[in-house]
Amino acid sequence: METMRTSIETTARGRLMAQLEGIEHRLQNEVEVPPATFAGGDFLDVAQSVEQQELARLVVSRHAERVRRLRIALARLQDGEYGICSVCRASIPPKRLRALPDTMTCVACQEQLERIAVR
Repeated sequence: METMRTSIETTARGRLMAQLEGIEHRLQNEVEVPPATFAGGDFLDVAQSVEQQELARLVVSRHAERVRRLRIALARLQDGEYGICSVCRASIPPKRLRALPDTMTCVACQEQLERIAVR
């Protein structure tokens, strides 16, 4: 049983690290917030420039949040908490972990959290 857990953890660590490195690479090399261009443009040019800035900031924000979640998942893996629901302490099914490797909750607890958030 311990060998199987170690194998799962090794696979998860590799998957998490690959995703983390890919997103960090994108943040460093591909995602750039373009400067706003106000000089010499009409209203539509300025509006489009501002929109492009906002979209780029949103992409950066989402990538940064994903990096944060992946780092938490790696820390949970190191602490022996990976794959255990942070709410009910039940095991998170491997299928869910493959689909969402940075998840910290089982499906039932996530559904409860989402219902509470809607209220």
